[in-house]
Amino acid sequence: MRSLQSLNLQPVLSTEGMRNLDAASKGFLAKKTASDPSENDVIQSGYTLMQEAGLALFKFVQSKALAPIAIFIGSGNNGGDGLVLAKLLLQGGIQSTVFSLAPESKFKNEAKLALDDFLQAGGSLFDFKKINEEPRQASLLLHDGFKLIVDCMLGNGAKGELRLEFATAVEIISESMLPVIAADAPTGYDSGAHVRNDICIHANETMLFGFPRLDAYTKEGGPAFGKAVVAPLSYPDKVVLQFDEKNYLVTEEAIPQLLPKRDEWGDKRNQGTAFIIAGSKDMPGAAALCTEAALRSGAGLVTLATTEAIAPIIQTKLSEPVFCSLEDRANDENSENHGTLQQEHIPTLLKRAKYASAIAIGPGLSTNAGTVQAVLALLPQLKAPTVIDADALNAIAMLDDTSPRYGMVHHDEKSKIQAVIEYLHNLQSPAILTPHVREFARLFGELPANCCETPSRLREIAQSTDKVILLKGAPTYIASPDGNVYIIPVANSGMAKGGSGDVLSGIIVALLAQGLATPEAAILGALLHQKAGRITREELGAFSMLPSDVIKNLHKAFVQNRV
Repeated sequence: MRSLQSLNLQPVLSTEGMRNLDAASKGFLAKKTASDPSENDVIQSGYTLMQEAGLALFKFVQSKALAPIAIFIGSGNNGGDGLVLAKLLLQGGIQSTVFSLAPESKFKNEAKLALDDFLQAGGSLFDFKKINEEPRQASLLLHDGFKLIVDCMLGNGAKGELRLEFATAVEIISESMLPVIAADAPTGYDSGAHVRNDICIHANETMLFGFPRLDAYTKEGGPAFGKAVVAPLSYPDKVVLQFDEKNYLVTEEAIPQLLPKRDEWGDKRNQGTAFIIAGSKDMPGAAALCTEAALRSGAGLVTLATTEAIAPIIQTKLSEPVFCSLEDRANDENSENHGTLQQEHIPTLLKRAKYASAIAIGPGLSTNAGTVQAVLALLPQLKAPTVIDADALNAIAMLDDTSPRYGMVHHDEKSKIQAVIEYLHNLQSPAILTPHVREFARLFGELPANCCETPSRLREIAQSTDKVILLKGAPTYIASPDGNVYIIPVANSGMAKGGSGDVLSGIIVALLAQGLATPEAAILGALLHQKAGRITREELGAFSMLPSDVIKNLHKAFVQNRV
């Protein structure tokens, strides 16, 4: 087991951050060759980086074994990347055609150097204006044996609506139905405003040069970027540190490094004791899913505290957990308190919680008024690391509706959010909050409309509450109180089903019980959940897979990564 600091994770940069890094790196590299570098020295350093990018793109395109290839370029540096690619394809004997949306006179600086090298190698440009002036040629050209299109028209420098010639090119490419690889960003995606224009390339894959960029993984950008592939470039480490925005990409490759070490000589308690407080008369399944996921995630002993109204139901499904049945004192089965957590259960829960190395609370508890009061009274008394999920989060969001002991009636959104933050900050236990978007909004207000501002908002909440925030969705974000935000770049509609969050909470509480710190447990739990979900989708498809199927595949997520 290693800490997050030892994983050497890739920083995720904003578009502006990437541009600034690129400019600073050119200057830094130029100074290594001349103490007082000229503008030409800086351009030459930039061209060296461009050649690296073009070479990475060439290797990626070459691996597809698809030719002939149509390369669309503009006159900027993105077009320069395409020209380096075209020269290497030419030298490698791979047939390609370069469609230029700008005359040769428009190419400047690094792009001009790339053009000169391409022309000297025997290459030539096809003037896209011929297609623009005679649209009938478009279908002939793009159906004349091409197998792959590479989009090097604008990259991440694009802003606003596309000019006519670029819009025409995008429409022709879209109509061709050919696979598309975009360089740095698909044409039609506004990397400044972080929005997809109506006319936009929808690439199969996008190669990001240098470092990952958040746009490629968001709900807005993801459909345009397709699968993101990162090509590292020789940016100086000293310069990179200056532009580290404390957002980091985490993928399945990190799983074996984060897995807790098993105590081969220890008994069940040495492997971790998880205590789960979950379920109500209308939602017994949530408790069952959370508990089974914890059992499948390495905890040596799992105890489920749930009301006696549903304990027998869950006992027919699960044989392994210990049960803490909470006595139901509501004599009337029609009472809203029947079969739900109530304040009179707190002494029993605290007694059992003393023996737990980690706790999960919330799945399927209900938002019954008595349950809300019980959750709000119980959480401040818990001391073990805790996963706060589902209806426990909803209870905290209802502070306004409780007695003055837990909150007060607030007349504006800002004061309500502040009360929630203060309540969470004052909890004794280290905790992981696992909201989805709507639960987050109920607690802390709506997320920013601009997806690329989400990490900053999550960072702010994690630091002000001193708790880890795991925002479920595509992508998944984990914000730590130390200011770091981790991004898991996965989208799987098959997991967008009721019960998936309960499974995630079960995985995380088991990892906490085995000794992982809250940030590591949250990240590893999300990675294992997503990997098991991916495997399940491959087996059953997005339509038919269920959260219980994901649990059945958890062993594959663990075992296949064990080192």
